[in-house]
Amino acid sequence: MMFTQLPNEILDDIIKHTLPEGFESVGLTCKRIYARCTPFIDRHRELRSRFQTFRYYLRPRGWNLTSASDMIMLIAAEPVVVRYIRGATFDSDSRFLRRQLPKSVPSIPDGGPVVELFASSTYLKQANLDWKEYYTAFEEDVREQRYSQHGAAFLLTLLPNIEKLILPRFWKPNDATDKLLEAVVAKAKQSTSSLAAVTRFEEALSLGAEVRFDLRWASPFLALPHMRSFRGPSCLALEDIPRSLAFRDSHHIAETLQAAHLISCCIDEVGITDFLKHTPCLKTLRYWHCTKNDSPIQDWDICKFVNAVEREAGSNLVQFSIRIFELHGSIVPGQASLRGCHRLETLEIPLELVMCNIAAATSHTTNPTEHHVDLIPTSVAQLSLVSKGTDHHEEALNALFGHFHSMHDSQLPALQEVIISCLNSADDIYKDQCDRIVKEASDKGVVVRLDLWPLMVRFVWDGEN
Repeated sequence: MMFTQLPNEILDDIIKHTLPEGFESVGLTCKRIYARCTPFIDRHRELRSRFQTFRYYLRPRGWNLTSASDMIMLIAAEPVVVRYIRGATFDSDSRFLRRQLPKSVPSIPDGGPVVELFASSTYLKQANLDWKEYYTAFEEDVREQRYSQHGAAFLLTLLPNIEKLILPRFWKPNDATDKLLEAVVAKAKQSTSSLAAVTRFEEALSLGAEVRFDLRWASPFLALPHMRSFRGPSCLALEDIPRSLAFRDSHHIAETLQAAHLISCCIDEVGITDFLKHTPCLKTLRYWHCTKNDSPIQDWDICKFVNAVEREAGSNLVQFSIRIFELHGSIVPGQASLRGCHRLETLEIPLELVMCNIAAATSHTTNPTEHHVDLIPTSVAQLSLVSKGTDHHEEALNALFGHFHSMHDSQLPALQEVIISCLNSADDIYKDQCDRIVKEASDKGVVVRLDLWPLMVRFVWDGEN
């Protein structure tokens, strides 16, 4: 019997099961099938509008979804909901709990769809976790009106079509949720299952957050089979805190990751080495360093950090940004080079890095220019130089562009565009140097723009939007 000749009752059941992935295609099959689809169209549009890009919310009236427990209860009652979710911003999980009436989930003896979700979970079984113990911990969190790591992790086992994931702000894995997440990742690598379609992952801490996110918490997500982009503000990965390192003592490899945006982070050369050794396809790396008042380290060896990047990722990086977002200590003296990054096209550096090379070269030779020009690869087409325009940074500009006419063709032959920070508060001698570079560069066909707002994003960075 042909599909279009099936009885209406069977057609209706089939149409329900096509929501949402195949619903629109089935509706275009013929006039009769479209007529059977018509009663489902409004519901399809409502669910797509409400859940395709999902975030928690609290509304004066209607169904409020403010935590993982709310979502789990909704999914248990209406399973089709999870298939609509393509992007999930879970950062506000449990932030609104104190502003609404207390909720609860059924106890194990009461049973029901929510309990059955846990009892039948293949992920809990694969992780060798007792579902009753796991559910009891989840139930207690809900009863006490607090964020539930057990609930947040279990919710991730229910999302087959999600492509973009932002973790809860309170995410802090424990032994049980670590095991559960390992089971999710293992299954995602083997078949089309929960989280298997994720291409972009973010953790939710803000740039000003005092809480740090151990980079190791990200490693299971980065190992998902189609992961492409990672954004991690306020991450920590330091040699003195081994548990913070992303991949140490881990079997994970982030084989497909191409872009990492580590903003307002505190990562040393050991931490970035550990990260880059396990991200063999990384093409874009943005790193903004931040040491807060309570940071375990204050001084930063930026040269060792840069040299680690060149050593571990020099063969594949196309875009690299390194900035000083907030520093309470000092820059450790040293010498850095990125000349080994032969594919690098877009580069952003602070002029403090150039000043390190000037100081190192001055101590070894009477002609330091050759040494610090060596910092920038010949392949770079877009160059951004970040500075407050003080602390003799005009010397850094002079070292890079003092002989622009003669050095352009040999040292920077691919250069097309330069952005230089030039704040209103910069020293006059620095501003004069900027103006001179604009004129000399234009004679060589290189566009130089002076930037009054150095924290603005001027170049297009892969994986950021």
